[in-house]
Formats: sequence, C-alpha cells, structure tokens
Amino acid sequence: MPSRSKILSFFSAFLVAFTVLVVLLHFAFGFQYVVVLTDSMKPHLNPGDLVVAYPAHDVKPGDVILYRLDLGGNRYYITHRVVGVGYDGSGRLCYITKGDNREFRDPWKVYPDQIVGKVLLVVPAVGRLFEYAGVIVLLIFLALIASIAYEIGIVLTEGGAEEKNLERARKTGRMYLVRRARRPGRGHF
Repeated sequence: MPSRSKILSFFSAFLVAFTVLVVLLHFAFGFQYVVVLTDSMKPHLNPGDLVVAYPAHDVKPGDVILYRLDLGGNRYYITHRVVGVGYDGSGRLCYITKGDNREFRDPWKVYPDQIVGKVLLVVPAVGRLFEYAGVIVLLIFLALIASIAYEIGIVLTEGGAEEKNLERARKTGRMYLVRRARRPGRGHF
C-alpha cells in the first residue's frame, strides 16, 4: 500500500500539471472556459456544466459555438447552435443561432468577430464548483496554513528536545543520545 506522502505527492503533481495545462491552453492556444447558467441548450448542456471552447473560424450550421454579445453595456458569453448562415443588409457575413431548448431563434445576428470558438468539451456539473470557489479557496488556504504550522511545531519541538538531551549529556559526561521517535513505538535503538 502506498504511503500517505506518496499519495499526496502524486496528487500535488497532478494538480500542478493540470493547472499548467489549463493555463497553457488558455493563453497559448486561446481556449476559453465558461459555465452554463441557463437551460437554453438542454439536454446537451445543463446549468452548471463547464464548457471548453477552442478558437475556430470554420463555423457552419449545426456547430455549437461560444460567442460574445454586448447588450446594454454588459458583455455576455452565450453557447448556442448555429442554425443558419446569411448576410445582413450591408453584405456582412452573419450567423443565426438558437438554443436547442428554445422554440425561436435568437433575435440578434452573430458576426464572425463575435465568435469565441466552437465547443470542444462539456464537463457536467463541474461549473457548480465555481459557485463555491471563494469557500474552497479559503479552506485550501486554511489547510495550507495549518499544515505549515504543524510542520514548524514538529521542527521546533524536536529541535528543542535534541538540544536539551545534548546539554544533559555534556553535564553528566554521558555522550550517548537517545533520539525520540516522531511516533511512539516506532523508534529503533
């Protein structure tokens, strides 16, 4: 059975590698990560799902895309299916989108410069963790502080005991030392 420290080391290495991968995909290759907030794409995308989109310019009807929409001074990211391609009154290419769970198409046109990317991957329910992100970060931070304090306490108490034993050995003239084990019953003489 693997030791606890090996399991923790593996978990830490996995977490660091996963974080590096997510950051690399975002900054180097332009991948975007969004959490679905509405039921407009049910049953394929549900509220709380995490959507991973990659940059793509070859959009065609049937593709599920992530696009930016600026309304009333606010920016929204919407994940809908392309149901048509056309041109607006000025001859610019535009896309017509619709949520799978909606009866009517979206009332706006989506232009190529608004498209963030195509949906590559959907991770069910992972986005719900973002609702609790503040609490999760706080708990991780507290656990980190507690583990550091624990290790400092062990180092300080063991260091003090060894110094006392050394001083006692010098005073009595006995120059052998008995080191106290970290866990009782595990020490060897």
